Amino acid sequence: MSNSAKFSIPKLVSDPILGLVDIGPVLPMVDARPFQELAFKHQLGLTFLLYPGATHTRKEHSFGTYQRTKVLMEEWLAKGFVTKDEATTVAAYALYHDIGHGPFSHAIESLRKIDHKEYGLKLVKELKKEIEAADVNYKLFIDLFERKHPLYAAVADRNLGTDKLDYLERDAFYTIREAPGVDYLSKYIYFVDGHVVIDEHAIDETKAIQEFYIKITKNVYLRKRAIILQGLMQAMTYQLLKDGLSLETLYKLTDFGLLGRFELSKNPYVQFGYQCLLGGHFPKTAIELKDAQFVGTVTAGGKPMAIRGITSGEMQGIKDLGLSHDFPALRAMEAHVAKLAGVPVQEILIVPPLFTERLHIEDVRIYRAGGKVDLMSAVYPHHFRAMEEHAMSYDGFRICAFGDNREKIQKRAPAIVDYILGLLPKKPRRGKK
Repeated sequence: MSNSAKFSIPKLVSDPILGLVDIGPVLPMVDARPFQELAFKHQLGLTFLLYPGATHTRKEHSFGTYQRTKVLMEEWLAKGFVTKDEATTVAAYALYHDIGHGPFSHAIESLRKIDHKEYGLKLVKELKKEIEAADVNYKLFIDLFERKHPLYAAVADRNLGTDKLDYLERDAFYTIREAPGVDYLSKYIYFVDGHVVIDEHAIDETKAIQEFYIKITKNVYLRKRAIILQGLMQAMTYQLLKDGLSLETLYKLTDFGLLGRFELSKNPYVQFGYQCLLGGHFPKTAIELKDAQFVGTVTAGGKPMAIRGITSGEMQGIKDLGLSHDFPALRAMEAHVAKLAGVPVQEILIVPPLFTERLHIEDVRIYRAGGKVDLMSAVYPHHFRAMEEHAMSYDGFRICAFGDNREKIQKRAPAIVDYILGLLPKKPRRGKK
């Protein structure tokens, strides 16, 4: 080989799970500021307050998803599922799949007018030069981001996408210290007739991954204290918006930028919440409403907490109030509960059911010998019903408070529960014949 011949020099980053990752092929995209800002956005929001090691970032996860996708595309290219151009573009899409996340990721997303996917699309349309500089097919890239091309599922499939496989293993590594076993599974993921499918040889591993997702959802994503901290973060951010912070500015903040806004705020509510965060004085559940069939799955453990079982219809009615996105209504509800309990309103926090999409179990396509494709729900119906039941058992509506106010709220639990259920729309009465 001539000394003057051109060749690719690796540009390596060290990943704690995957080892060395060569980002050289996408270096122009990596150097773009919106991507670099992902290094200042925690993958799991405030979860590091519960699991001290969970300080990994969206940038780290994006590198991991890129590497997993690059390996998957090499395998799919060898099998004839994709072309070389498609393989390169899908891997680049994986790198940018989370670029639209705001501060503390999902914690404040419900306060935004658009979600991280929509905002990410806005950003990538402004980064055409950087994307094309990485020899990426920009039109196909946009089609993937808009989910118009079925290959987007290689990254974004809710069961088998490289995004999910990476965050499951990465989040577990930094929190519960268990490995979900995605390496074996990833070798049996194919792309057939426009769909991501799993080889029948990996059915058991697929079921195990779904069960692991339910486990980490219970212990990390929807862990009670994590959801309460998220509610506090949302309440404080909502107050900043009322005080003049624009949504456009909020979109552009990093985690540290939002914390700085809290620290500099003159608003008493924001200052109270921020000082509680710094001091580790978090609100705790005083009353929890759950679907009655799952009340036995949790206990108060001797703590001053009233767990009340309600019907499935009442739980759905609470969800239909839309409180996770209607912050004026949520604040008004807190004011009324504070009055009923005789406690300061700033020391009340209501946390409605959140992230119900996390509880949705999607079906999996199984690739059989001879090319037949079956749905896992048809082959293992009991498995799917069990997953859905487990997911439903974690759902709840919580009224939380600081310190001794928990006892005051608990003593007024009957009146408070009657007030909450009284907000639900009444079923129409049947007319007389």
